[in-house]
Amino acid sequence: MSNDVVVDIKGLAKHFGDRVVFDNVSLAVHKSEVVAIIGPSGVGKSTLIRCVNHLHPFNAGTIDVLGYHLQGDVAPSKPMLRELRSRVGMVFQTFNLFPHLTVLDNIILGPIEVKRLPRAQVTERAMDLLAMMGLQQRAQMYPKRLSGGEQQRVAICRALAMEPEIMLFDEPTSMLDPELVGEVLEAIRRLAKQGMTMLLVTHEMMFAKDVADTVVVMADHTVAERGPARQVLESPQTERARAFLRRVLNPGLSSDGARRQRGGV
Repeated sequence: MSNDVVVDIKGLAKHFGDRVVFDNVSLAVHKSEVVAIIGPSGVGKSTLIRCVNHLHPFNAGTIDVLGYHLQGDVAPSKPMLRELRSRVGMVFQTFNLFPHLTVLDNIILGPIEVKRLPRAQVTERAMDLLAMMGLQQRAQMYPKRLSGGEQQRVAICRALAMEPEIMLFDEPTSMLDPELVGEVLEAIRRLAKQGMTMLLVTHEMMFAKDVADTVVVMADHTVAERGPARQVLESPQTERARAFLRRVLNPGLSSDGARRQRGGV
């Protein structure tokens, strides 16, 4: 793996019983690169990024992440997984905040329990993150008092509190009302400007075009196309990618659907 490649996926295959999710997927992600993964529902986009931190084991192929080697059908050790996941943050579709903890306590729990860092140090870092997300006034609130967009930004803060080197985003806006999408996308845009390496599963095409360095189109159990974001989204080279993009960018969609697919808020 070259010095600036931080995720190197080779020949990856994932099956659920007899159902092939994807097969022979290869992808290299460089330090500070933002990779957006798009494609029809059910093609394994979320499964792919969950393989990167081994939330999903896989059947064949290899993934090298920050020097950690994962191999199909070989269970990694628990200590290695703990180390890997402490360096690879993840934000899910659902917020998964602890309802009985305040916003601040949700954020500081991981660094204190997993990294054994001093509470004062972690709290200072958490408040800086909340300020970056415009949520410093929400620190002592409980999640149920926050909007969906605010909860998702807290979830991003929680992941960043572990000081990850890579961030995985699994459709972070899919559970939000359209008017709340923009605030979460803006938070991700700020991370991109700061040089965070990211893999982002998204249906927000215009956001991918604006923020991502690379776009990967998954379809038919594999990678249909990958390349520079603007090239893939404006002039796809494969018929499979063209067919998918024609469908999701079709102006004949309902106004709400079109707005979401185009990345509008």
